[in-house]
Amino acid sequence: MAQKHSITFYLVLLHLIIMPLVPLKVYAGPIPISAEVVLIPVLTVVALYEWYTKRIKLNDDLSMKTFMVLFGLFFLIQVISLTQAESLFPGIKEMVRYLSYAVLFYIVTKVNFSRNEFKTIGITFSVVLALVGIWGILTYVFAINLNTAGVYALEEAYGRVMATMGNPNYYAGFINFVIPGIMLVAVAYFKERKWQLMFFALFGIYVINQIFTYTRSAWLIMALAIILTSLLVPKRFYKKLFTIHMIVASIILAVVVYNLPDVQDRTKSAMFVVQSFFPEDTQSPSGGVDRDGDGVEDDDGGKLNEKDEKNKSFTNKAVVSRTTLWKTGYYMYKDNPVLGVGIGNYDVRYKEYVTKYPELYIGHDQYSVHNSYLKVASETGTIGLLSFLAIYVYYYIFMVKQYIRNRDDLLKKLLLVGLFVGAGTFAGQNIANNLIFIPQVNVLFWLISGLVFNYVHSKYSRA
Repeated sequence: MAQKHSITFYLVLLHLIIMPLVPLKVYAGPIPISAEVVLIPVLTVVALYEWYTKRIKLNDDLSMKTFMVLFGLFFLIQVISLTQAESLFPGIKEMVRYLSYAVLFYIVTKVNFSRNEFKTIGITFSVVLALVGIWGILTYVFAINLNTAGVYALEEAYGRVMATMGNPNYYAGFINFVIPGIMLVAVAYFKERKWQLMFFALFGIYVINQIFTYTRSAWLIMALAIILTSLLVPKRFYKKLFTIHMIVASIILAVVVYNLPDVQDRTKSAMFVVQSFFPEDTQSPSGGVDRDGDGVEDDDGGKLNEKDEKNKSFTNKAVVSRTTLWKTGYYMYKDNPVLGVGIGNYDVRYKEYVTKYPELYIGHDQYSVHNSYLKVASETGTIGLLSFLAIYVYYYIFMVKQYIRNRDDLLKKLLLVGLFVGAGTFAGQNIANNLIFIPQVNVLFWLISGLVFNYVHSKYSRA
C-alpha cells in the first residue's frame, strides 16, 4: 500500500518549487503580496493542525531551542527599536517578514520526513535548479528580461541575467549559495558516470549563469568557494575529479567560460575592485611602479592601456558609489548607536542623511545601503547588530556539531560541507548587498538550510 503523505510535506515541496521559480509580487494597497506571503502562513497553519491531530511527528531529539531564543531576542530588539522609528509601517513589515523566516526554518527542520519523502525533496529541488539555470541561459541568449544596470561598462554583453530572481545581484547570491553543494554531489558523491556528468552539467550551467550576472564580487566569491569546497574534502574530491570523463568535462567548461562575452575585461574589473581597497601602487626601491610586487620596476611604468584605463575608471566609480552608500549606513549608526533609527527605517531617513551630509549624495533621494550588516546596525543599533550576528554564529556552531556527528556518512558530510561554504558565500555577499532582506533569496536560504539539517539529523544513511 502506498504511503500517505501529509499536507505539510506537499506544502514544503510547493515552497521548493514556487519560491525559486515565481518572483511575482503584487500590491494590495501598501501591502506587498508575493509567494512567501501566502505559502508560509498556510504551511504554518497546516503544520500546527497536523501536529495537533498527530498526522505529523516532530524530531523531538533535534533541539531548536537556542535558535528560537536567538530569533526571539532579535525580534524583541526590533520591537524596541520601533520607539525610534519615524514610520512604523515599514518596520512592522520587516518584523513580520523576519518572523516568517524563523517559523519556516523551525517547521522544515523539525518535521519528521520519511526516507522516500527526503528522496522526493532532493529530486524536486534538483529539477527546479535545472529549470532555473536553463531559463537563466535562455534569457541571455534570447535577450529576455535582462537587467541593463551597469551595461555601460561592458563591451560585448548586452544585459545581465537575473533568471527568476528579479535582480542579477540576488541571483548571483543564490547561485553562490547552491553551487558548492551541486559541485560536491556531482564530483564526490555519484559513482555512476552518467549521474556524475549530469550533475556536473548542472554545476556548469550555474557557473555560466554566474558569468551572465556580470556581478564582479560574486565572480570572486564563486572562485574562492570552488577552491575552498574542493579543499575541505580533498582526497575524495580530487580522486573522483581526476578521471578521464571529468577532466574532459572540466576542460570543456573552462573553455566555454573563457570565451563568454566580456569575461576577461570583467575579470580585470573584479581585480580592480580588490585593488581599490589597497594602496594603489607598490613602489619599488628605485621609486618606479611595481604592480606585481616582485620588487622589480615594471617595464611599462605601471601604465594601463586605454581599454583597461576605461575599465578601471568605470570600476572606481562603482566602488566609490558603493562605499558612499556604506558610509551613509555608518553615519546613521554612528548618530544612533544604541537602538538605531528603527527597524525598516533606513530608507525613510536616507534623504535626511544625504541632505545633512552632502558628500553622501549620489543622485538619489532613496537608495539601499547595499550591506545587510550596516542596515541592521543603522536600524537597530549595537545591541540589534550583536543579536542578529549571534543567529548566524550559532548557525555555524550547529552545522559544525552536525558535521562531527555525521562525518562518516558520505552524503550527509558532502551536504554539510556544501552548506557550510554556501552559507559563507551568502554571508560574504551580504557585505555588498542586502540579500538577507530580499524575501525570495532569504526564504530559500532558511528553507534549504532547514531541510539539510533535518536530513543529516535523520537516521537514514541515504535518501
